[in-house]
Formats: sequence, C-alpha cells, structure tokens
Amino acid sequence: MSTSGQQRIVSMDQFRGYTVAGMFLVNFLGGYEAVHAVFMHNDNYFSYADSIMPSFMFACGFSYRLTALKLLGRGAARSLYLRFITRSLGLVLVSLMMYGFGMEFKLWSEITPQTVHEFLYKLIKANLWEVLAIIGVAQLLILPVIARRPSIRALTMIGFVLAHLVLTYLFNFNYVYGLPNAVDATVGVPGSTAWDGGLFGLLQWAAMILAGSLAYDLVSTRTPGRSGGTLLTLGLAAMAVGYALSCLSLLYDGEKPEKGNIAASPVWPPLERLSSRPWKTMLAEPPFVKPPGTDQRPNNYWMMNKHVTSITFVLCATGFAAALYGLFVLALDPGGTGLGLFRTFGQNALAAYVLHHMVETQIHTIVPKNSPLWYCLLGLGVFYLITYVFVRFLEKQGVYIRL
Repeated sequence: MSTSGQQRIVSMDQFRGYTVAGMFLVNFLGGYEAVHAVFMHNDNYFSYADSIMPSFMFACGFSYRLTALKLLGRGAARSLYLRFITRSLGLVLVSLMMYGFGMEFKLWSEITPQTVHEFLYKLIKANLWEVLAIIGVAQLLILPVIARRPSIRALTMIGFVLAHLVLTYLFNFNYVYGLPNAVDATVGVPGSTAWDGGLFGLLQWAAMILAGSLAYDLVSTRTPGRSGGTLLTLGLAAMAVGYALSCLSLLYDGEKPEKGNIAASPVWPPLERLSSRPWKTMLAEPPFVKPPGTDQRPNNYWMMNKHVTSITFVLCATGFAAALYGLFVLALDPGGTGLGLFRTFGQNALAAYVLHHMVETQIHTIVPKNSPLWYCLLGLGVFYLITYVFVRFLEKQGVYIRL
C-alpha cells in the first residue's frame, strides 16, 4: 500500500485512536470499587488495562518509522535527527509539566546538596517515567536504527529485550522494587521504588516501538490481506511464547518470600521443582485471568509483570498489539473506512492525551471511588463526551498538536 502524497493508512489512524480511547477508559475507571480488576493495572498478570500502553507504544513505532522515511526521502537526514531529538525532549518536558517531579521543596532550607542529589536520582530512576517521557527517551534510544532495514531493527529489538533480562537478573528486579541493590547502594539513595520498569524499562518500551516500526514495513509494502494475516499470526505466536515462559512462575507456588512479597530468587527460577510436578500442573493462568495472590505465588520475573516489564509481559503485550492491529488492517484497509471517534483521537493523539487529563481530574471529583457501577459508567460517558468535543473542535479548526 502506498503512503505517498496525502494518502493515509486508515488502520494506523484507527488503531492509534483505539489506544487513546482505551487509555482514557482504563485511566478513568482504574481504582473504582465496582469495576472489574481486568480494567485495572496489575503487577502480576496481563490485564486489559496493561494492554493499552504497549499498544500505544506499538502505534508510536509505525508513526516514527513513517516520518523518518518521509524525511529521508526528501534528502533531509540531518533534519531527521534534529527533529526527533527536539521532539523527544519536548515530550519529556510536556510529561514533566503534566505530572510533576515526584518531589517538592516547601522551604528554602530544605534545598541542600543531599536533598538535591536525592531529588535528581529519584527523578531519573522513577518519577520521570510517565508515558510521554517514556516515548520521548525510547525514541532517542532507537533513533540510530529507525531508518535502517528490518533485520537491523529486529536484532536491536531482541538485543534490548535480552539486555533487560540480564540487567534484571544482576540487579534491576531489586532496583525496581526498592530492595537492596548495587545501583542504589552506589548512589547512596536506598529504598526507592519504580514503576513501568523505571529507568531500565526503557529498553523494553523501545523494543515495543521497534516492533511497531516493523509492522509499518509490512502494511506499507503488502496488501491488507497479506500484511494483516502476517501480523495476526506473528502476534498470536508471540503471545503463545510469552504465555509458555510465564508458566515458569508456577515453580514459585507455595514459596514463603523472604522479603515482603518477593521470591527469594525472582529471576532465576527454581528449575529443580520441575521434576516433582506433572506437566498438567505447569499451565499458568492465561492472559486476562488473575493468578493467586502473592501469599501463594510471590512476585517473580516470569509473571506477566508490567511493574518490572518482564520478558513475558513484553512478548504477550507486543503480540496482543500486533494481532489486534492485524485485525484492524484486515477489517478497515480494504474499504478505507473507520470510526469517527478513533479518527479524531488518532490523528490528534497528543492533544487528546493532554486534554483528557484535565477533564478526567474534574469528573473524578464528582464520581466517588465507591460509586455503583452505573454511576461510574455515567461519569465515564460524560468524561468521553467532553474530551471528544474538545478534540473534535480542534480537528474542525485544522489544529493538530504533534511533537
């Protein structure tokens, strides 16, 4: 399928719009008592809420690749690097202004070399890494390869995932969970936790963006039937591999954790227990099904763990994104039509993301956390409507905010 001129790949806009709408759904509903846990973020299994951010990263990948090739096609290699460095730093700045620094100084006397040191370290370790900042820095990580051939990007993606596995075995699991580790000890700021992988989780998010860039190559060079079928097949295969590896988490069943709810050897599984277990008892809960609590199965790397961005989570989440996008390609690209809601959110994703945060904050003030489900859904509908009206107004005026 050609992407020349003003022609757009409908499935890409629609899928991006779906991820934005899905992000609004889980961000708004997360934390309400009446809402099922599958719509909330979890640290030990793959919920629907946990599928959204990886799908958004995947969508960023094909946009990133498309823009890079357009610039190179105009002979603007220097502009490519300058634009994406500026764009990435801009995303980090927007993220900081939306979510803050994670710490504050209330009195001038609190600003000392020690507190500034702690402030900067915690910012880099964890507090900086909201979704826009993650996208910005992950794009910088893959900038040297985004315009290279598919084999180089695929090898880089695999290298990032394996490097993260090694780092997590060496120290990163404890680093993310705030347990004693070499990095915190060296810097002198022990005990702070991270989320969504923290600093080193950027390797995994960058891998997801690279997967999206490879999806762009497929869709832009093959017919919808071929590219959509390939994406669906590869996505389901990745999910199957991720699920198979997640079965290693069952080897920790019954273990009494030594440190809170963390397994004694969270990354290197106790393989000696395989010999005493029939294979039928080694089938883990599938994606979207909650496993036993940490009192029965302590936290470990082989869970589909978004908290530490484990390899099982990355495979399952990226596979889910690829398979779902394959369905979008098959359903939408032949006819070139889609939902207006997804088009509006998809073509102005940054504006929608910034505006939704403002609207969500206000609607949450009139929808208590213990509201019945019907009232939660009513609040969700009002939140969607107001956000859509704002973003649709910008669309009608031809205003698109892109970094």
